[in-house]
Amino acid sequence: MTQNAPFTTAQTQLMRAEYKAALKTVKPAMARYPKDPRFANLAGLAMCGLGQQRAAIAMFQKAIRLDPKFVDAQRNMAQTLILLDMPEKALKLLERMVTNTPGDEGAHYLQAQALANLGQTEAAEAAATRAIDLAPRQPRTFNLRGVLRTTLGLTDLALEDFEAALALDPNNVDTLVNISLPLARQTRYDAAQDAARRAVRLAPAHIGARMRLAASYVETGDPAAALDEYRQILTLEPQNSEAIEQLATLQSREENAALSKAARAALKHVGTRHQDRASLNFALARIAQQAGDTGTEARYLNDANRDMARVLPYDAIRDSALNRAIMDRFAAPPAETGAKQPIRPIYVLGLPRSGTTLAETMLGAHPDVQALGEQITAGRLLYPLIEAGTPFGADEIAVYLDKEQRMRPALPEGIAAYTDKMPENYRLIGFLKTVHPEARFVHLRRDPRDVALSMWRGHFSGRALNYTYDLRAMAHRFNLYAEIMAFWHRLLPGQILDLSYEDMTADPEAASRTLASYCGLDWAAQMARPEQTEAAVLTLSAGQVRQPVHRKSVGRWREHEAALAPFIAGLDPALWPGLER
Repeated sequence: MTQNAPFTTAQTQLMRAEYKAALKTVKPAMARYPKDPRFANLAGLAMCGLGQQRAAIAMFQKAIRLDPKFVDAQRNMAQTLILLDMPEKALKLLERMVTNTPGDEGAHYLQAQALANLGQTEAAEAAATRAIDLAPRQPRTFNLRGVLRTTLGLTDLALEDFEAALALDPNNVDTLVNISLPLARQTRYDAAQDAARRAVRLAPAHIGARMRLAASYVETGDPAAALDEYRQILTLEPQNSEAIEQLATLQSREENAALSKAARAALKHVGTRHQDRASLNFALARIAQQAGDTGTEARYLNDANRDMARVLPYDAIRDSALNRAIMDRFAAPPAETGAKQPIRPIYVLGLPRSGTTLAETMLGAHPDVQALGEQITAGRLLYPLIEAGTPFGADEIAVYLDKEQRMRPALPEGIAAYTDKMPENYRLIGFLKTVHPEARFVHLRRDPRDVALSMWRGHFSGRALNYTYDLRAMAHRFNLYAEIMAFWHRLLPGQILDLSYEDMTADPEAASRTLASYCGLDWAAQMARPEQTEAAVLTLSAGQVRQPVHRKSVGRWREHEAALAPFIAGLDPALWPGLER
């Protein structure tokens, strides 16, 4: 048998996913041809296929020792390190690779993956761009850059990348799943749902496709269809923690009785995967809440939030410094240097879970207003300037306005205003007033203890709300919020509308009239009936906003006062005057 024969046989076996057979072929060849690095590389690939990634690393290292210029082994080792959640080690290897072989598209692609795993999204996007420049017909790289650009808030550019990937590979399920969310963020809800449906048709067992389709049904107000999808997911993967959590939110108390058993069984097998443990504990807390078992709910919420705080710790020192840096920029009212825009922005802001979705839904019911939901544009563009101490002069304002226009969804003709409901834009009021002198700011106020309870029960996506998983951290952030809102009110007296959640739910018509008047709109009767909205909602309030306005959650914190004690004790009385004790 020639030296190439076992190599060719093992390659064929790997292509057929016959990993055990490939390893059986390669091992004697390694002994017979100890200086041939190809066999160690193939052994590593077979081990990866068998789930033995750490053992595979040793094989790739052996191949590289035998031939330091063996690019395939280097790539395979870098990919395995990334899969093992060791991006720092992968990046060191990849930096050498792109230096030694700058034309290696695969190395740049893997470098983008490693940088993304380290949270260095801008650098990852640049690496993906280099890979595309080297190999402009690789759909996987367009798909990766689209994901990175979605994270960066460059929704228009992300869609271009996903569309380019689909032009090269029209039936790629991952790309169809990935394009769905940015389409929804651009208010192209039908196209978003069509992409998810197509992904499911192509791959009925693809969990990610079904999860995205189920989420799109929730967003567009079709809970029955969402329930069907989540139940299908559990048929395919009975211990899927996210599906269990979503079902617990959507199902009735009677339906959740059986789900409780599934959630507890899944919790026993989930190990140390904190995010999965959190999802299951949030599900069990919801089921206990439905049953009126406050003590059990509190226990599960403590466990869920503890797991999330481990994954997403809160940096109180950094957050305080950011607050101070923002306020230090505005010793006087902002100079309104931005050009007046024909369509007025209305920023609906305040603490998350304070009623921002309800207020935006009221505004969005007006025929002259386009509701855009939570736009990440302002934060994405302004926070890097704030943290770097960059001035916000005419040049920076021009760049901001240009990028904002490109990142914002297309607006229909004939409207007078659009809403941006990113709650935590409250920190950026001075900047937004600078670039949009005609903007309106609707600030939702709600009893902080009710807000805290709603946050404590919530499972949020992303890092922006990491403070919600620790009651003391939550109190710290609430104090910062109260401090900076008092600052803006002093700086811009009479220019910010304070709207009470309690008043809004007590008298929706009066609240909607106040909103219309402040925003320069003629009141429309449908504004007082936000539950009739047909607009999609991409936040935790998607189901709540379609219910008739009610006051069930007003004062609900009292039932959970003991559990919320660390939060309540942490509120600064000077910043929260008048709170009933």
